[in-house]
Order: sequence, then structure tokens, then C-alpha cells
Amino acid sequence: MKRLVLILFVIVSCQLSIVNCAIGQETFTERIQQSVEGQGTVVLHHDAEIEASLYGKKPVTGSVSKSVAQTISEGVDSMSMPSDSLLNSGKRIRMTGYRVQVYAGGNSRDAKRRAYQMESLVKTFFPEHRVYTRFVSPRWICHVGDFRTRDEAIELLQEMLKTGRFPEAITVKCKINAVMYE
Repeated sequence: MKRLVLILFVIVSCQLSIVNCAIGQETFTERIQQSVEGQGTVVLHHDAEIEASLYGKKPVTGSVSKSVAQTISEGVDSMSMPSDSLLNSGKRIRMTGYRVQVYAGGNSRDAKRRAYQMESLVKTFFPEHRVYTRFVSPRWICHVGDFRTRDEAIELLQEMLKTGRFPEAITVKCKINAVMYE
């Protein structure tokens, strides 16, 4: 019986929302996308036909939706966007390539701590390269760079060995993050 009452309540609520939208009030999607100080921002990206079928509004074709346009014009918090803008850098893909492995430990807390220490050390000496520290069963590893050829990885490896801080560094073949330009 409680389920039936709950289902009826949901159906009536949805119908009321649709009726409110039909008489000119804001839609649910517009309401949740409103900016509220001290809270996060919700941005919905959906097909205009969905809005049209739900609220009886005609889809806008050939233009950017209001929420996307606002996001672009107002700017977005840097934490929510990737560090490299996909609009300017091309298409990101995963491919087989090479990285320099500077640490491979066990699966203990100490190994995790040492892996992150190596990450910090690499960032100090080679800030221009990306560092990947993660757990790959059964060990913690720390990799540096995204190189398409082994020769490129060996160049970095030789620079790292010259510092004397990375005696265990080796090149490894793995999946890398690459950018394809058209």
C-alpha cells in the first residue's frame, strides 16, 4: 500500500511539474542549473528534443544551449576541467608507448608512501613530465612521461640516471596518453 501511495505521489508530482512548465514557469532542468552561492554548479548537456518532449518547448537548432554558453562565458573552476584543453590540443587517445619506471614496490603502506615520495622527487627534478603513481596489483609503481618511442624514453632515463636520485629507473612498455592532431 505504501508503494502505491509513493508511486501515485511521484506521478502527480511529475504531472504538476509539466503543467507548471507549460504555463511559463521554469523547468526542472532550468531550476537545478541555477547558480547558488556556496554550492556547486550543475550543468546538464542533453538533446534539445528531450526538453521539447518533456515540456512542449520547441528545440533550438544550430546554437549552443544556455547552460553551455554560460559556462563558456563565465569560465569554469580549473579543478573541474582537464589540465590540457581538448579544444586546443587535439584528440586524446590511449596507445602503446613507453614510460620510465622510477619505482616498483610491494603492496604495503610503506611501498605506497615511497611511491608517492618518488613522484614528488620526479616533479622536483622534471616538472615538465607527467607522473603516474598507482597501484597495479600486486605492487605500487611510479611511472614518468608519455613517449611514443623507446628512444625518447631512454633520453629521459639517461637524464634521470645522471642525477643519481633514480638508480632503479628503467624504461617500460605500456599504454600511454597521446594527443592526435588532425
